[in-house]
Amino acid sequence: MAKSYACVLDIGSSRVNVLIGTSGINSTFVIKGQGEVSYAGFGEGEFYEPEKLSSVISSAITRAEENACFAIRHLYVGVPAEFCNCVCKTISSNFESRKKITDEVLAEHYEKAYENKENQTLISCNAIYNTLDDGKRALNPVGCKTSKITSMVSLIYSQNEFILQINKILQTLGIERVTYVSSALCEAQYVLEPENRTGAGMLIDIGYITTSVSVVRGKGLLMLNSFSLGGGHVMADLAECLNISFNDAEQLKRKIVLSLSPSDKDFYEVVQAGATKQVPIKMANEIVMARLDMICTCIQKCISLYAQETADYIPLFLTGGGICYIKGAKDYIAKKLGRNVELVFPPLPELNKPNYSSILGLLNFGIKEEEKNKISFLAKLLKR
Repeated sequence: MAKSYACVLDIGSSRVNVLIGTSGINSTFVIKGQGEVSYAGFGEGEFYEPEKLSSVISSAITRAEENACFAIRHLYVGVPAEFCNCVCKTISSNFESRKKITDEVLAEHYEKAYENKENQTLISCNAIYNTLDDGKRALNPVGCKTSKITSMVSLIYSQNEFILQINKILQTLGIERVTYVSSALCEAQYVLEPENRTGAGMLIDIGYITTSVSVVRGKGLLMLNSFSLGGGHVMADLAECLNISFNDAEQLKRKIVLSLSPSDKDFYEVVQAGATKQVPIKMANEIVMARLDMICTCIQKCISLYAQETADYIPLFLTGGGICYIKGAKDYIAKKLGRNVELVFPPLPELNKPNYSSILGLLNFGIKEEEKNKISFLAKLLKR
């Protein structure tokens, strides 16, 4: 059977990224094309330069198509957490006699969870758990016989304004079909091992100017929240407080080591226009820690909104390109939150970096969907 290629669009808070790829050996990917373009990003659920969004997305798609010598017709678009709303509902279905659960029966059962939300569109419906008439729980009950099924279902909605905005852009580019999915959900399903989703786990993605906090269980999200703070704010603080350029601040950020106990005579060195500038380690570290304190306060507020599933012993997983590259940041966050924190990233050689978690999560989802669709199509043909 020929490989199924998926085309995905990841809208990050500093870059728009398009990938065209398929599955490789040993759970790897074969990347056929890529297009990445920097832009102003978004915050508080709005794009900072909406008038430039069309050209940015167009450039990313064109680059990926040229790399792949492949025209994109179906695109999976990841909806960022700032444009999403997560709702969980418990539903039940009773049958006159013990009935074998099929995909069709399960889909009809899950439809009971759907509710119309003003200015929002449902993009995801996944089971947290399913309970059968014997009291046993099954994440995938297809094939089981039962007279009753009770499920907790996670529903993720996207803002209609986001979908309309992206649809308008993609229609002008000849994209025939668009599937919207939750970036946070795809990321969680990809970078977290199944055992970390059996109970409940927290995934925090700290990006450039936005952070998402999700509680993951089973195949869905119990909670999804976000706020507009990230690694870009760290660099902005360094630039402003130390009177250096933004590029120099980015250079300095990569040299920061928060675990140091520096004296007043210890310095980081930043090269400016061929000259070396010394920056006191103590001052630079305090600037970074002050911003991390703000980020941790916001994370704690998000966690407190779903206290029943976020007990102190539940592991917290950290990803994203915002602050994961700052040495000692993970341990500092763990100390401030009073929790164990583990860094997670794609389990791939050369791509095992936290900033790839979102885009590869989308690609992983897209490839699986394409493979399922192909199998379903072939099954229908054989049935005829």
